[in-house]
Amino acid sequence: MAATKQEKTKLESAKQAPAEMPLSSSIAEQSQEKDSEAKASTNNEADNVRSNFSETAFFFPNLVNDADGNVTIKFQVPDSVTSWTLWLQGLTKDLMTASSTKQSQTVKDLLIRPYLPRFLREGDKADLRFVLNNSSDKQIDGSITIDLLENDQKTDASMRFKVSKTQLKAVPFSLAAKKSFTHQVKLQTPAGLGNLVIKAVATAKNQSDGELRKLPILPGRFHLAQSKFVTLKNKDSRVLEFKDLSLSRDSNKDQSLINERMVVQVDAQLFYSVLSALPYLINYPYECIEQTLNRFISTGIMTSLFSKYPSVEKMAKDFSSRKTQFESFAAPDPNRQMSLEETPWVNESKGGKESTDDLINILDSRIAKRQLADSLTKLEKGQTSLGGFPWFSGGPPSPYITLYVVYGFSKALEFGVDVPKPIIQKAWSYLHKHYISEISSTCMARNFCLEFITFLNYVLSNYPDTSWGSDVFSDADRKKMLDFSFKHWKEHSPYLKGYLSLTLKRANRLPEAKLVWDSVMDSAKYNADEGTHWAREDRSWLWYNDTIETHAFALRTLMELGSDNTKRDGLVQWLFLNKKLNHWQSTRATSEVVYSLAHYLSKTNQIDQKESVTIKIGKEKPVELEFSPDKYTGKKNQIVFEGDKVGPDLMPIRINKTTPGFMFASANWQFSTEKLPKDAVGDLLSVTRKYFLRDKSHKEVLLKPITESEQIKVGDEIEVHISLRSKSPVEYVHLRDPRGAGFEPVDMNSSHKWNLGLYWYEEIRDSGTNFFFENLPAGEYNFKYRLRAATAGEFKVSPATVQPMYAPELSAYSAGNRLVITN
Repeated sequence: MAATKQEKTKLESAKQAPAEMPLSSSIAEQSQEKDSEAKASTNNEADNVRSNFSETAFFFPNLVNDADGNVTIKFQVPDSVTSWTLWLQGLTKDLMTASSTKQSQTVKDLLIRPYLPRFLREGDKADLRFVLNNSSDKQIDGSITIDLLENDQKTDASMRFKVSKTQLKAVPFSLAAKKSFTHQVKLQTPAGLGNLVIKAVATAKNQSDGELRKLPILPGRFHLAQSKFVTLKNKDSRVLEFKDLSLSRDSNKDQSLINERMVVQVDAQLFYSVLSALPYLINYPYECIEQTLNRFISTGIMTSLFSKYPSVEKMAKDFSSRKTQFESFAAPDPNRQMSLEETPWVNESKGGKESTDDLINILDSRIAKRQLADSLTKLEKGQTSLGGFPWFSGGPPSPYITLYVVYGFSKALEFGVDVPKPIIQKAWSYLHKHYISEISSTCMARNFCLEFITFLNYVLSNYPDTSWGSDVFSDADRKKMLDFSFKHWKEHSPYLKGYLSLTLKRANRLPEAKLVWDSVMDSAKYNADEGTHWAREDRSWLWYNDTIETHAFALRTLMELGSDNTKRDGLVQWLFLNKKLNHWQSTRATSEVVYSLAHYLSKTNQIDQKESVTIKIGKEKPVELEFSPDKYTGKKNQIVFEGDKVGPDLMPIRINKTTPGFMFASANWQFSTEKLPKDAVGDLLSVTRKYFLRDKSHKEVLLKPITESEQIKVGDEIEVHISLRSKSPVEYVHLRDPRGAGFEPVDMNSSHKWNLGLYWYEEIRDSGTNFFFENLPAGEYNFKYRLRAATAGEFKVSPATVQPMYAPELSAYSAGNRLVITN
């Protein structure tokens, strides 16, 4: 049994119960009692100040009837003057049910109701409305008294709000029957109050009414952070500087600014940071052929890597002691401005939910070898008598899965893993039959199956000689496929162009190979801080598009073709940066990246090398850091300055690297201010915000830009446009957009959303809107939501801020705004 406010809760109509349960006390009776009490206590304001505005009057889930079948309840009606829904449901021992719904109202002849915003910020100007209603059939004359109190509900705060007594004390009113009257109080929010308690009382000759409401006062000072990020390559020197901090002593600058913290961070030994992502694969109880193959490749790559590079195996033993599937990033970080408990990523920050019983530690060389043999045995059993492989063992063979398995074995050979020939020979025989029956006779004749044909020919070229069974495809077959693929090469994705260029090169068609691959590299972007990367494709979810696996493949392609070293090094840099900004999972792709990077570092003499860097922060003494190859100490080396130690004397920050390889450096300056920034500030991430008035006076809604000089009217609908830009893929990104105190969100529901090829969770809070992006690809994304102007006044809107939880040293903010709403 429950009673709730009708205006807040809509209940579906239920069937009438066969017999209604009598109540000894109903809502209507309670209402009449309260009204009579109000009349008896004439002019006693304290007794008539309403302060309990619960949405639910009562909820009794386990009432038991007496011998006569009656149920007696007693309850106190909340102070809301509104309609109530009484919902009853009965249940017998033999599971028979009955239900009933009743409506009731609490009514007062004289009612005063403050219409307040959810909050105010220090420095806001607001017009608070107090509406007086006369529900009787007679005229009521009286006066209104409003008290602005501090949190103790005793101390007068009206002087702090710069409100005259004429607006608050003994304000007369004369209300005709069934009429209302609105009284407005203009105030300016002071600093340091915390909460405002508003007590409004209307007094007449023989009756009175009052409400007691709390209005939170949020700080007018807001916390911001500026970030700078650079990449250092080989012997290199870079400078980090915040111009606003350098000029903070200038008398014309922001006098309210308070420096809070400066964090200078260096990330070194970047190959080991990639290796640390790898320890575990999930042990699935029911595996498909693809999962078994990926486990075989992953464990094979690591086994081969350990045998070639003993120092890597030694370092891997340290990482193998980790107890979680993924890296943990839950440790406190002086860069982080939001608690991880406020985000949806608590489990991810702790390293995942899987227990170690369900994980396979492939950084332990003994376990890796055992898993390698076990996976190979499962693959041998999964192959059908026709030579093909099914999706799941026991199913019909699939040409694509079979080609994928043969491709996986070719990768294993490339990485130095032992692979039995009979499995591959049978698979090639099956694929050749499919080629004769489907590919050659149908697909190529109709210009179909372009991706499959290019992929098939590339896999054929991956095997070192014909003893692996690839000789079932004649030279004429392979030339026919290669000519077909080259004829359509402009239609290929960058990944497929890589396949085609390597196939052409291995067929001694080097000019054509370079033509195809140069088209890929011509479309690549290179930046000194971000490396070599490609623009995100429309169908980026496809397996052959831009991922860490494609970058690892592009790196191996460049090394085989002997192309541009600058862009080759940029691919390595991009992979390192992607690992810094993203929470990599332990998959086959990660294994391939680890191997490709180890191969690159070995050829460029960067593996097993000591790294060193000198950091000179303003007038501080230089700090020298060294990183030994036999111990991983390169992650998040931080130098932190707190409070008064932060100032112009810390500028500029010079980073000097004297050893080969890549290194990342960043600086994060945190401060608070009461002055709204005029410009957006960002680096790898940036965010801007604009407001538009939705003009509905035309046939179609027009969006009109809002500037500080323009005014908004109460009731107007506002559209907020937020543009978020990322130069590199980033995971676990939090974007917070504060809301002005005079506005209410049109959509009150927090929900998951999908748009622009992007997935996020949008959370509505009292003071703003939060956006949580588990994965934010490189690019610019625009979001919008709507507000409604509810309270007149002048309101400060602090900047929208963005920060990755995984790499909190990178942050950005938009410009601030001051918006005016008129009645």
